[in-house]
Amino acid sequence: MKLRRPDVSPSLAISCIALFVSLGGTSVAAINYARNAGAVDGKSAVASSATLDKAAGKLVATASKGTSKGRIPAKFIAGIPGTSTFGAAIGVEDNATGAPIALGGADGIGTLTATCVDQNAKPGIEDPQTTLTFNNTTGIAINMAKRVGTGDAAVLVHQPNTVQTLTIKGSNTFTFHIQNRNVDLLVDGVVRQDGNGSPVANCTFWGTIIKVG
Repeated sequence: MKLRRPDVSPSLAISCIALFVSLGGTSVAAINYARNAGAVDGKSAVASSATLDKAAGKLVATASKGTSKGRIPAKFIAGIPGTSTFGAAIGVEDNATGAPIALGGADGIGTLTATCVDQNAKPGIEDPQTTLTFNNTTGIAINMAKRVGTGDAAVLVHQPNTVQTLTIKGSNTFTFHIQNRNVDLLVDGVVRQDGNGSPVANCTFWGTIIKVG
């Protein structure tokens, strides 16, 4: 039996081509949908721990844990101060200076540390004294004002790769106000020294660091 080839009209050929094109377009659309699933306006989100360079042009997810859980970190919002806190307590070493404790700081400006020393030379009797040290890590001179309690502020130029200190012999408050170009850093803290004149004494620190700019 001889098979007859079906006649293909021009209209049928065009219809088939249109069908194949439409099916192909559907496949491409499905691939693009899968690729961009979860994106908003074609932009995917980065984690809240991402750097500013990595986050550029993308959405930012809220923090999944920590004190900022459910919030977008301030570093991603222009003009919003970045705030952090510090808190530490260390025991006084009899007739010795304790190791420095890092309290905080800010990238591109410097770091703040504290040491607790026994200023009473009599063995077994401790008298705590705190020294706060701010290290200028910018590589350039920056402006600084520092104060203990309600005393007069020392206003100075803080040279690069050097330190500025505050010494607190009793319990008191302290501030550092530092300016580097368009960035201001304000450190507002408290030192409490317990056990003066006893065999066991300690130094406690707490406060807030605010970075603007």
